Amino acid sequence: MSRSGRLFAVASLLAAFGSVVAWQREPESTAAATSDDGAALFQAKGCAACHDGPDSSAPTGATFPSLADVSTWAGERRPGLSAEQYLTESIREPGAFLSPVFSPGGGGPTTAMPALELTDAEVDAIVEYLLAG
Repeated sequence: MSRSGRLFAVASLLAAFGSVVAWQREPESTAAATSDDGAALFQAKGCAACHDGPDSSAPTGATFPSLADVSTWAGERRPGLSAEQYLTESIREPGAFLSPVFSPGGGGPTTAMPALELTDAEVDAIVEYLLAG
């Protein structure tokens, strides 16, 4: 194979590899989060399977805290944290603060709340959705 043929083959392989890597990477969103995105994420990420939301109800028999009116109490739940900070921490680190409405035996932040793999934009969208309700 000629030198130019080998260069062409190597360049083609590098281009193919780059395409696969770019395709597998999740695109980073630069758009601002909206509460509409948060409502969709609340459903899609499974939050609504256990928690009531501003416009949703958890399945009958769910024993997890309702988030339907979270905007009325989240800013007062944990001293030193704003409502946004409290909700963000609760999503990112569910066991960091045990809610006073937590009921041992019914599941809770240390045993039932999954560690969700959410981007910062997704967390922001869910928090905005919850606080807008």
